[in-house]
Amino acid sequence: MEQEMFDVYSFPLLSTEFCRRVRNLIRRTVSDGEKEEFKHLNLGRRPVDLDTVGLGWVNDLLFHLVIRPLSQLLFTETEKFQGLDWRQGYIAGYSVNPSAPAATPRQRLVSHTDDSEVTLNIGLGDEFEGGALHFRGLRGTDEEGRLLGEFKPQLGTALLHAGRHLHEVTPVTSGDRYAFIIWARSWKSLRNTTCPCCWLNRKQGSTCVCGPRWN
Repeated sequence: MEQEMFDVYSFPLLSTEFCRRVRNLIRRTVSDGEKEEFKHLNLGRRPVDLDTVGLGWVNDLLFHLVIRPLSQLLFTETEKFQGLDWRQGYIAGYSVNPSAPAATPRQRLVSHTDDSEVTLNIGLGDEFEGGALHFRGLRGTDEEGRLLGEFKPQLGTALLHAGRHLHEVTPVTSGDRYAFIIWARSWKSLRNTTCPCCWLNRKQGSTCVCGPRWN
């Protein structure tokens, strides 16, 4: 394991063959989703949720065997959460020529934080140029918004980072880029007192649909 920058760690995780199989499965699934009977699912027009396509067991394995134990070792001093107890896993695709049928609806992704306490981000390939990850500091710290470093995705290599670490995907300039993302959350921490959507969008006040006005 390597510490790429503050609160961002990398390590080899998935084999080349496993990555290839997941890519091909997602492409076939999204291609089938273009059929009239499945178009209402919007497969390929947004990240592909693995629970939806029958791969929730992969999310569970990585959540329990990788994310939870490593997070207890790596983030106890910087991220104040009381144990991770929920996950969402999906495949995000990017391309120089964005295409829903290829499950690559984007060329880039602007700077953002995740709806998670901890994020696992695994490079799935394929062959591409560009598409680097830029990290811009932890939200709520003096370094927020400042470029701290760049990581170029590597096939089968995982990044584990704090969800509140601002990051972006630079434009893909050739080929297709796929990433396997798992968001891990703790419902006993921030989400016990704060609406995740309001926190992500920096909203304050009593107008939140999760607030007492609407419940």
